[in-house]
Amino acid sequence: MESGGFRLLRMDPEYPFSIFAGIDDSGNVLLAIGVDSRPPNIHVGTQALDYFRQQRAGGSWLMILRLIRSGLDPVFGRLCQDLVDAAFSVPSQAALIMLFRERLILWQKLFQQGNNGCLDKHQIKGLMAELITLEYLLKEKTCSTAETTMAWTGPLGADQDFIFGDRAIEIKAISPSAEKVSISSVGQLEALVPMELWIYVLRESTLGEQDCICLIELATRIERMLSGCTEGLATFRERLLTAGYIEQEFYESACFHVMDCNKYSISAGFPRLTKLGVPLGISDISYSISLSAIDPFNIEIGVSHAN
Repeated sequence: MESGGFRLLRMDPEYPFSIFAGIDDSGNVLLAIGVDSRPPNIHVGTQALDYFRQQRAGGSWLMILRLIRSGLDPVFGRLCQDLVDAAFSVPSQAALIMLFRERLILWQKLFQQGNNGCLDKHQIKGLMAELITLEYLLKEKTCSTAETTMAWTGPLGADQDFIFGDRAIEIKAISPSAEKVSISSVGQLEALVPMELWIYVLRESTLGEQDCICLIELATRIERMLSGCTEGLATFRERLLTAGYIEQEFYESACFHVMDCNKYSISAGFPRLTKLGVPLGISDISYSISLSAIDPFNIEIGVSHAN
């Protein structure tokens, strides 16, 4: 291979578009997508990835993404497979380019995380609580599978983690010794529809411990539940990626035991801050609520969503 060159191998020929895996002369792995016209220039805001365009003989073009940070090959490979899977259902090259750009934005966030693209422990704990809730709601079947999955808005930065047409649910995860729960914004306990606060008590555990749940197992279990709903499965995978999660061995050891789940009605008298009660000019408010202070609003005590 000549200096500055690279070698590509087309992936599954059954795919409707030309997608290639490859390697350059320095041993960096590549993902390339073939398009007919000149593709846009895309800014990559991370030192882990490099994007460039190259015209091919005959006038077509390649959009090439290269991994340049060592140690992230497994993560990059899984992300590329995710992109290839999603590309199978897009209707046109224009939609493929848009998908590539959207995925790249999510990948940047992932590679900007420490710990080789993995979530921190507190992030894992929060995601676990949201996924336990999603699994429970899917089993509950009060809405369609697609509607339930779409209602999971936590990864999108919404005020609440689940927003349905007739209710909203905010999810929190605390340790067994916690005496209070943290609220991250003034709007987090305020919704236009009836709202509940679900607090999970999660104890960190070790792989193999009885009744423990690991993150990768939980995500895989939900994927199986969604296997018959194309829209729901696509939404779930995209929300996981938005949350900063990509399947890898690290998460096999991210295990927790669900000790408790308490549900609270956010009704009149519940101790909280609201937007109307905050003077103009004050922003970025976070605060804590004593668990004992919200006991009167408990609507279900000790409900386990672990199974």
